[in-house]
Amino acid sequence: MDTLFQDLRYALRQLAKSPGFTAVALLTLTLGIGGTTVIFTVINGLLLRPPPGVRQPDRLVAIFTSDYSGPPYGVSSLPDALDFAGRTEVLSGLAVYNNQLVSFHAGTEPVRALAQLVNGDYFRVLGVSASLGRTFRPDEGVTPGADPVAVLSWGFWQKLGGDSGVIGRTVRLSGHPVTVVGIAARDFTGLMNGVDVGLWVPLSQLTVLQAGTQDLVERGARSWQLAGRLQPGVTLQQVQARFATVAGQLHQAYPQNWTDVHDAPRRITVVPQQRAGIFPQIRGSVVGFLSILMVVAGLVLLICCANLANLLLARATSRQREIALRLALGAGRGRLVRQLLTESLALSIIGATMGALLAIWIASLVAAARLPVPIPLAVDLHLDPRVLLFTLVVACATTLIFGLIPALRVTRPDLVPALRRDQPPRIGGWHRFGLRDVLVAGQVAVSLVLLVAAGLLLRSLHKAQQLDIGFDPRGIALMTFDPSVEGYPPARAGQFYATLVQRLSANPAVRAVSFTKRLPLDIVFERRGISVPGYQPHPGEDMEFGAIDVGPGYFAAMQIPMVRGRAFSEQDRPGAARAVIVNETFARRFWPGQDPIGKTLDNGGDQPLHVVGVARDGKYATLGEDPRPFFYLPVLQTIDTPRPAIDLTVIVRTSRDPAALLPTLRAEARAIAPELPVSLTTMDRHLGFAMLPQRVGSTVLAVFGALGLALALVGLYGVLAYAVAQRTREIGIRIALGARAADVRSMMLRRGVIISAAGIVVGLLLAVVAGRLITRVLFDVSPNDPGTLATVVLLLLGAAALAAYVPARRATKVDPMVALRTE
Repeated sequence: MDTLFQDLRYALRQLAKSPGFTAVALLTLTLGIGGTTVIFTVINGLLLRPPPGVRQPDRLVAIFTSDYSGPPYGVSSLPDALDFAGRTEVLSGLAVYNNQLVSFHAGTEPVRALAQLVNGDYFRVLGVSASLGRTFRPDEGVTPGADPVAVLSWGFWQKLGGDSGVIGRTVRLSGHPVTVVGIAARDFTGLMNGVDVGLWVPLSQLTVLQAGTQDLVERGARSWQLAGRLQPGVTLQQVQARFATVAGQLHQAYPQNWTDVHDAPRRITVVPQQRAGIFPQIRGSVVGFLSILMVVAGLVLLICCANLANLLLARATSRQREIALRLALGAGRGRLVRQLLTESLALSIIGATMGALLAIWIASLVAAARLPVPIPLAVDLHLDPRVLLFTLVVACATTLIFGLIPALRVTRPDLVPALRRDQPPRIGGWHRFGLRDVLVAGQVAVSLVLLVAAGLLLRSLHKAQQLDIGFDPRGIALMTFDPSVEGYPPARAGQFYATLVQRLSANPAVRAVSFTKRLPLDIVFERRGISVPGYQPHPGEDMEFGAIDVGPGYFAAMQIPMVRGRAFSEQDRPGAARAVIVNETFARRFWPGQDPIGKTLDNGGDQPLHVVGVARDGKYATLGEDPRPFFYLPVLQTIDTPRPAIDLTVIVRTSRDPAALLPTLRAEARAIAPELPVSLTTMDRHLGFAMLPQRVGSTVLAVFGALGLALALVGLYGVLAYAVAQRTREIGIRIALGARAADVRSMMLRRGVIISAAGIVVGLLLAVVAGRLITRVLFDVSPNDPGTLATVVLLLLGAAALAAYVPARRATKVDPMVALRTE
């Protein structure tokens, strides 16, 4: 240890003697390690970190019932959950929860928050205590409508002011009184990674928040997520085996509810809760996307290491006589290598510390960013021990990557020339191109890969923005309401929307107004089962199709062309014949060569649905989807159904900038119902979620690509500047013998072009492979798009020529007399 500390002190003195080198090296390391740490922090917060505030999270499992259409990771019904709890002795308890957007009113302006409806055993099963007050008792949440109590999350309580007097206070939740009984543990945020849960209420309150709902008693109403705690000594495999038996029992007892579209029994899947923090249906996509970002950050770190290796090789030139003298006096090569690696380690540790600080700052910016999603998000991006260990490992790895090769090279000098003061210091290399040239070529290759990937994503984003999605998103403002959060009955909610539409229509800047239950390309894609009289489905054929409830004037406000028939009108109300509008693909699938107008559909209601129109196809779930059957229902005819649609989004098509109209729209809503919370945005912002992977990916890749390119150009400049310094005598002789400035400049530029061209060739080969890795997030763009490849190649060649020009021009300024004076 004494030797190590001695080496560290010597290393720090050496770094202090070269402030310019040290500053550049630390800046390079800070950017490389900081960028990598930020990406890993996001991965850690979303995928690796166990649920915070939960006792023994490794003993928690998530339980899924297979979906009707077949996928294994579906939600469950409450009656099924009760059967699970009663028939599975392998669990010590079962936590049941469901999400519900609510309006929270504590005497000030109502706040929109995400609540979770949970069973009374929820907090006990998770092992979560209250920081103030209490959590729920096991008997709470049993009787529908009873137990109007709530537990607030620590973060939500802080947003409300952090007043401890809120315990025992009665507040209004979606218009209904509830009593706050506790504040959850400070670090507990629920079981869903990245979701900002504001409060928890007993699931018995669902009948109050959603009047008429049957989700507490219907076995087919699958909307509940489940988490169980393993009994001591019980393994995951034992739990899975027990639930397989339970699934068979429930299929025999309830065949209608426990048979999927393929006429097969539903399955129960049990996974560790840590893997279910991101819903398993989308976990694979999230893992793939974050893996790509991690690879990108790693490539930039490699560029940083190559740049530092170049710096160390150049710096070793001035230390060649020192190293040779040490060797001549008997120092072992291993001892010198260790000393040089210690210097590299000191650089890495300092750079890693600065990189961690940079990561903290960037992570705070990422956490504060607002994504275009309808639910509140809060990703925990603090640097926990796992992230710090990762940063330390990266620092040690970079020490070996950029420090070992220069250390080995510099400790193998030719002693006699190195000790002669009249000989120029040199480091062994190839006849024409040395290790530094290879490192720069590698930097150029990696930079090309990053820039090509960024270019592909940018082209994909541009293509997506130009895509015909079936409606015109320009000039649309959106206002989202949920009158049920304030206890509005359907009739009162209908009157509110009618008055609002009337007032908005009177505005000269408004061209059309309507409303809808759900927007196209929303975060949630709703499907509904339907049958077509006269059509016999094939065995296993999926008869659930996308559908939304829309108001009169919807197709005009969205500018969706009607191919045949009519759009919905004010006459499509309760008491009138049930109407439905299908899209072109739906009509072609079920009535090929026939007129669909007047045909009927059966959705299980008292009356058939009469097709009154055919709308043009569009994009409904994703931008890259193929044409799919889809149908529309008149929202006004849902008023007399068990589940009336009153949480709607008002669509306002304007003749000017919709963002500028948002304050006016808010004022109109406040004039009618000041107690109702409203969420305002534009259609362009709403569609931003559909393009989120391309936006995030292209931004990150562009930033890292630009950083990599800058580092590669600095490396190229350094190599050529070093070559000019090494060949000063040669250049002087050439000029003395009559070489023109253009010849000398061309000679040096040629070297830079050859290095860059070698890197570009290798980079193109790697870019072909990398393009296939991001195919899933590309839209209508080939991973080998020639336009993108050509643009990046020209950009790199131009930037390389610019970086090479300054050293080449300096070579033409060599004074032959000065260059030859030492001969």
